[in-house]
Amino acid sequence: MKTMNRFVLPSVSVLIGIAMIFPVYMLFIGSFRSETHIFDIQIWPTEFALANFMEAITSSHLLRSILNSVIVSTTVTVVAMLFHAMSGYALARFQFPGKKLIFSWMLSTLMIPFAVIMLPLYLITKNLGMTNSFSGLIIPAIFNAYGIFLFRQFYRDFPKELEEAAYIEGLSLAGTFLRIALPLSMPIIAPLTIGFFLANWNSYIWPLIITQKETMWVIQVQLANLVGGGYVTPWNVVLAAAVIAALPTFLLFFFMQRYLVEGIKMTGIK
Repeated sequence: MKTMNRFVLPSVSVLIGIAMIFPVYMLFIGSFRSETHIFDIQIWPTEFALANFMEAITSSHLLRSILNSVIVSTTVTVVAMLFHAMSGYALARFQFPGKKLIFSWMLSTLMIPFAVIMLPLYLITKNLGMTNSFSGLIIPAIFNAYGIFLFRQFYRDFPKELEEAAYIEGLSLAGTFLRIALPLSMPIIAPLTIGFFLANWNSYIWPLIITQKETMWVIQVQLANLVGGGYVTPWNVVLAAAVIAALPTFLLFFFMQRYLVEGIKMTGIK
């Protein structure tokens, strides 16, 4: 058992880590190769074609697509965190008629595949004039029963003594939620923020359906069109564009990892 804990488990962890990092490493290395050497099997390139990044930016609306994705992902994440926290808090703390029915109805939406509601959702957004707009990209992506469920479970274990102390100090229900419960919800907000941002950053099907103008494309749609934009795909440019597109997600994890780890610790202690 000691041998397994000392040698086997760390070795397996290292191998799994290498297997997970290796594709990202090859993506980064491939973005610096020239078009003629893009398929060479080399761990380290013999050349660094920095022009790939410039071509990726100038040959398409890449920066515009990244900006669109940043706007959509950030807005959806921020609004969803607030609305889902409010819904979860109400379901965990308040008593009102039909509470269990409403919660069960919300959870049932998790079992419905997006492909089932894709056409009705498109018809609704089209009739409301929301195609080729940020509202069509943002509003349908905000509401998610998964976030409401996790917030409800978190607030069910939230210490009621803190809220009672806030009531004694004269805070209203809204004030208690905004000044006490919400700021102390970082253990659940951090992982959900990362999850929601990445899910919307990587979203492809819905943005492809709802936007036809290139100026409204998000980054995933732009990358897909770089691949299928002609008879010959410039893979070196595509890889360079993918590296640029991945930078915001790396930055998000870099700044949020401390809160993510603290959230995992607090969840484990609880």
